[in-house]
Amino acid sequence: MPVVNFCGQSGRSVSFERVSPDSDWAAREGIAMFASHTGFGWRIIRIVELDGRPDNIQPIWAYRDAQRYGARAVFFMEHTRILDRKTTIADLREGLDPVCDTQRASRAA
Repeated sequence: MPVVNFCGQSGRSVSFERVSPDSDWAAREGIAMFASHTGFGWRIIRIVELDGRPDNIQPIWAYRDAQRYGARAVFFMEHTRILDRKTTIADLREGLDPVCDTQRASRAA
């Protein structure tokens, strides 16, 4: 599958693999981003952390929710170090401004 680089607020480039929504991405450990393609490139709808538990259905529900906002693509990056994963997600959220940003909404409330 093709590799796409995304940059967070820090400017650091992070490589993600575009995967099939029907693959086992939700059962793996890492970061998933759901995106829609626009005339200007990819628009990030939602970013989720994946804990690697095969029985965790939350990422699937997050993708279904992102589809309501136009997401049709799933990007995955394997990442096993929890602290680094959380730091990377925070950087990507600030730089890419996802449409469905539940973290930012909970901080603002």
